[in-house]
This record gives sequence, structure tokens and C-alpha cells, in this order.
Amino acid sequence: MKSIKNKIITFSVIATLIPSLALGLLSFRQNEELVSHNVTRELRALARNVSRELDLWVNENDQAIRAISVSSLIINSLSAMQHYTAANDAEKTEQVLAHFLRSVQAKLGSILELTVADATGRVIASSVSDPDIGDLSKDWLQRLQQDNWLMEGVWASSLHWNAQYQTAIFNIIVPILSYDDAFIGTIIATLNLGAFRDSMDDTLNPTPGEVVLLSQTGHVLLSSTTDIPPSMAIDEAVLQKLKAKPGELMSFTGLTQPKVIGLFDVPKMLPVTVLVERDYNEIYAAWIRLRNFFLGFVSVLIIIVAAVALYIGRSIVIPLESLIGATRHIVDGDLNVRVDVKQSDEVGQLANMFNLMTDKLQQNHEEIMAANAAMRQQNQMLEALSVTDSMTGLLNRSKLDAVLTDELARFGRNKRPFSVLMIDVDHFKTLNDNLGHIVGDEILIAVAKVLANSIRSVDFAARYGGDEFVVILTETTADAAIKTAERIRMQVAEVGNKLKEHKIAITLSIGISHSLLEDKSPTLLLARVDNALYEAKKAGRNRIHVIF
Repeated sequence: MKSIKNKIITFSVIATLIPSLALGLLSFRQNEELVSHNVTRELRALARNVSRELDLWVNENDQAIRAISVSSLIINSLSAMQHYTAANDAEKTEQVLAHFLRSVQAKLGSILELTVADATGRVIASSVSDPDIGDLSKDWLQRLQQDNWLMEGVWASSLHWNAQYQTAIFNIIVPILSYDDAFIGTIIATLNLGAFRDSMDDTLNPTPGEVVLLSQTGHVLLSSTTDIPPSMAIDEAVLQKLKAKPGELMSFTGLTQPKVIGLFDVPKMLPVTVLVERDYNEIYAAWIRLRNFFLGFVSVLIIIVAAVALYIGRSIVIPLESLIGATRHIVDGDLNVRVDVKQSDEVGQLANMFNLMTDKLQQNHEEIMAANAAMRQQNQMLEALSVTDSMTGLLNRSKLDAVLTDELARFGRNKRPFSVLMIDVDHFKTLNDNLGHIVGDEILIAVAKVLANSIRSVDFAARYGGDEFVVILTETTADAAIKTAERIRMQVAEVGNKLKEHKIAITLSIGISHSLLEDKSPTLLLARVDNALYEAKKAGRNRIHVIF
């Protein structure tokens, strides 16, 4: 026997090797994504931490300035100066106030200047001789005096580089209110953004990366490294790209590196941009070298494997094509297929076993189809028995409750009422006792047949219990239901004359009601119909009674 065992083993080894190489490439891809994910997570956390620390730093200074703004010395001085007539008194008060501001400013390391202005914007006193407070215009004072600024306002001027202090500064302006909550002036604190460097360095350590605070125009205000001077500015296109997708990792030309990876965040308290970045080559250098080596190795290996696979494939695939074609017929549902056996090796044995398998499959298929047909018939019978009354063939009580629940839900949606008929065979107990149970059953079956033939395909008829029946007429008012009820009553009256052995008078009492908006459950509706049936019996039977 000519064996192809060795060929199959060799091919299996090679076929296993190729997926392994593909898995290696996939691992490198996943590793790249993992590196990118970790860097994104680190830089995003760093940016948010710096923004949070900056907000806390601004808030702490704001609280300190607010505490100063409620100082009795400041309030009393501004209140008193509104009533001074002598210049000497005003000058003395200004000197005292300036001395107080200098002493307070000396204790607050982040504040470079403290200045107090009256309600008109005129500077009253300052901790420095030439304060950098910007323009306290009339429009600004009017805006500051609005209720929202006085009650909850933190107003900060735009950040800018101050050549005198050699640092970025900004002003926090807080209104000063008198003891009776009248606006009497403002306190302007000039803050040194450079004082935030220590907090920023603490946040940065030990996370690798650089943090830069940028102005709205992209100019550097503060950096975690001395390699970035304040005069530098990020490219406008890069700035707009970062602003368009805050918090997302991007690669771009950095301030000191040709290619960096970074993202930015915006603090709530200051109009600045927090930019965090890392050198691209530093992150991916080792990975890139390993990737390039691996790709080169895989390329050579694939060429070798392809050549070997081509040689082995010709000796294996061709004999198996007939088996593949036959298998395809089976997949398509054609079990009447056989393979011609022309070889005595393993492929020939496989062909023989394949033919035996198709014969067995065909036999099993026929058995399964027969079993499925029998089971389908049994299921249909069980389903019918579960929802119908065994004697009359109408719906049973359980199915009736489900139908009523569905109809009430549909009525709640479309507001189109449906009617319910409760039907009772008059004097059925007497008939049953006098004529026997067999005749009683014939009467019930005859009444059920009339009900089934008197309603539409969208209506329902059910045996409610004993000699009582219920008919549900969908989308039918009580007035329209009376016609159906009368037709049923007349047809049942004729049924008694058609019984085989006994000609008896069969009459019906029928109660009718239709659905109302207050019917939240089938119980309420059935109780109302039952009352209507009771009234029909009470009135002498063989009649219809409606409760609207």
C-alpha cells in the first residue's frame, strides 16, 4: 500500500506553522495597541491630575483672596473714604491700607500683588507702587456688579507673560461688599502662575512625560522642563487639532522633539490648555526594532513554506478533490451521492468509508424526518388540548383569561371597545337530570357549534364552566353585540328540534357589556357581564340584557 501518512504529517506541521506565525504578528499588533493604550491612560491621567491640581490651586488662592475681601480693615477703610472731605484723612487711610496689603501679600507666596479699588475703579491702595491690574473699565465694573458675579463669581483676567516678574501672571478680582451688602469696591490679586510649578512637579513624579501650560493662543506659560522657554509657541494647526479632540492621543511635532505623542485637557478655573507629551521614539524604539526583525524573518519563512506547501499540496489535494465535491453535495442537502473508489491507499479507504457514511446518513435522515412528522403532529394535538375544552372544542377558561387580558391591553392602546357575551342555557340542570347526561352533553355541544358558527374569525368563543359560555366580539360596541346575541339565541332555539331522539325547547339567557377604560383586569369586565346575565335570568330567562 502506497502510504501518504508522511506527506499528511509534513503538511500538518507546515499548516500549523503558518497560523503560529500569524498569531505572532497578531501579538505584535496587540502589543502595539497595548502600548498605545497604556500611554493614553498615563497621559490622560496626568493631564487630568494637573488640571485638577491647577483648579485646586486657583480655588485655594481665590478663597484666600475672598477671606481678605471681608477684612474689617478693608471694608471700614472703603466705607470711610466715601465720607472723607479732607485729603489728609484719605491719604492716611490709603497708607494704612497699603501697609496691610503688603503684610498680607508677604505671607502668600503665590500672590505677587494685592490692590484695592473703589466702586468707580480708582485704585485706593496696593502692595506695590505700580500694580499690573489691567483695565478696570466702566463696562467691566457694571458687569462685576451684576448679581451673579457678586454671589458666585470668580473672575480672572487673561494670562500673560510679565517681563518684570519673569513669569506668567493673571488677576483674580473679587468684589468687596459693605456690611449691608452694598458694592463698595474690588480687591485685585495678581497671581504668579510659576508658583504652581511645585504642585505640577509633584503630580508629574514619577510619571514620564512633559507638562506644558499654554495660553489660548498656544504660547508657553509654564513648563515642567527648562528646555522649553516661555517665548515658544505650539504650531497653530497642531493646537486646533488637539482642541478638536480633547483627551485623545495624537502624534504631532512637539515643542522640543521632532515627533511626540500627547494630548491636552482644559481646566475649569483658568483659560489655559494643559498639554502633556512624550517622545515618540522613546516609547516605540524597542518595539519598532523587534517588529522589523520579526517581519523580515516571517517574510523569508513564508517563502520557504509556500514552496514546500505547493509541492506537498499537489500530491494531497488532487486525490481529495472528489471527496470535497461529494462533501459539498451533502452540505447542500443531497445525500444521494457516492464516490468512485479507484485507489487502494488511505484515500481509497477514506472513499469507502465515505460511501458507507452517506448511506447511513440517508437512512438516519429518513428516520429523523418520520420522527419529526410524528412529533409535529403530537405537538399540534397537545397545543390544541392546552387551550380548548375537550368536549365542546371551544377555548377553555385559562385561554379565555389570556384573550381577555390581550383585548384589554389592545383597547387601552387603540380605544376601540370590544363586547363580551356571557351565555347560560336556561334550565340546563333540569334538562340534564330528566334526559340524562348524554343528552345534556349533546345540548352543550350543539350550543357550542352554534356559537362557533355565529362569530367572525377575529372573535372568540369559550366554555366558561358548566352550561355557561363566553363570546368575545373584538372592536364591537354593546349595541352591535345585541344583534349577534339575538342571532345566537334564535339559532339555538332551532337546535332543540334537530336532536336525534328528543325534541326539546332550548333557550338562552345572555348578558352583554363592552369594555370600559376603568377595566384594569378581566375580573372587572366579567363581573359586569355576569351581572347582566343575572338580570336576564331575573327578568324571566330566554332574553338578552345589556349593561353599558
